[in-house]
Amino acid sequence: MAEINLTPKQSDCWELLFDNIHTEILYGGSAGSGKSYLGCLWIATLCLKYPGIRCLIGRTVLAQLKTTTLNTLFETFNKMGLKGGNHFNYNAHSNIITFKNKSEIILKDLQAQPSDPNFDSLAGLELTAAFVDEASQVVALVPTILKSRLRFKLDEYGLTPKLFMSCNPGQNFLKKEFYIPYVQRVLTAPKAFIPALPTDNPNLPDSYIELLRALPLIQRRRLLEGDWNYMEDDDALFNFDSISNSVFHMAPNPNNRRFMTIDVARFGADRSVVMIWNGLVLIECKIFRKLDTTQLTQEIEELIDIYQVHRNSVIVDSDGVGGGVADQIKGLNFVNNSKALFAQNFSNLKSQCYVKLSELFKEGKMSINLIDNTLVDELTQELLAVKLKDIDKDNRVGIQSKDEMKKMLGRSPDLGDCVAMRMYFELKNVKSTGRYAIQFTNYG
Repeated sequence: MAEINLTPKQSDCWELLFDNIHTEILYGGSAGSGKSYLGCLWIATLCLKYPGIRCLIGRTVLAQLKTTTLNTLFETFNKMGLKGGNHFNYNAHSNIITFKNKSEIILKDLQAQPSDPNFDSLAGLELTAAFVDEASQVVALVPTILKSRLRFKLDEYGLTPKLFMSCNPGQNFLKKEFYIPYVQRVLTAPKAFIPALPTDNPNLPDSYIELLRALPLIQRRRLLEGDWNYMEDDDALFNFDSISNSVFHMAPNPNNRRFMTIDVARFGADRSVVMIWNGLVLIECKIFRKLDTTQLTQEIEELIDIYQVHRNSVIVDSDGVGGGVADQIKGLNFVNNSKALFAQNFSNLKSQCYVKLSELFKEGKMSINLIDNTLVDELTQELLAVKLKDIDKDNRVGIQSKDEMKKMLGRSPDLGDCVAMRMYFELKNVKSTGRYAIQFTNYG
């Protein structure tokens, strides 16, 4: 058996995992901080110490869990001197690891599914403890459901129910429920947050730290520096709280008009985005990859029929090949660099729409009703990447270019653009866009 040494941060967390006070513990906040290893070691220790208990290790996608967390678990077993077939058996079909003392580890897919929005698949489980690896990728409902399942053999062994989660910084529910209260010094038991950086882990090779230092700015701030505010700057048009508070903020009203916004893949991109709206409530987001315009048009036609969207309420980003799609479905064309509506003081229509969108988010009038937390996280990151440009100059109000946003994000902001297009319908009959709504007159 290899000697097992914990880092100081891991040791701090280890004490919380075995006390009788804390029930919900978040650890990490950067890459390479030993978070997966700590979770696996904790679950394995529980299973060896308490016969017949049942624990869960979960991640959004089971295939990812098997290629990442499960490998870490087996490496942990090896360090503990545990051998398959002797001390434990792994059933790859049932995804259950059974120890000789009848304790079990269930490997579970925690991805939100449209067919199971309430995670009824978890309802039948009775668990002793649970570890969610990369918890920033799961929806906020998952921890709530798992906590309700922590009751198996707790009284028999005098155990406290424990949910342990690992994460990297994200623009999601963990930031709101753990990180912000932690930095404000108001996070109290039964919750706890232990921030850990790669520099806290002496077992990491120097080459890994150098690899993190070589990442683009946003990724470096997130994965090396553990900066949860990696997307927010003084010139940002959006803020995290207003976006976070919009998730399932309102229920769809069946009497409201429905809209569809479409961002078509172009210039070699492989992702087209179609969003369906009920008023200002985003109720569906479809991602289509590697479709030609004819195939995409067919998919859009089906969605128009399913959601009963009037053609006058469908708008397509017409840059690149989008114009052809708009013509085929008889929808409206959205031209990013066209003039702002009503000659207002914006450099183009796209900037005008993004400014209007930021105002509606801050006023609490938007609702993002998507159960796929990955999409919500991506959208949040893309909106936080929207910056006003030349704010110290007396020019028309504009946002930074798409190319500049790509450099920050490492991808095209297709989701954000698709949401912003929804503002066209809000703007076209309203001659007000808040603080920037100044009629621009050219006095020559």
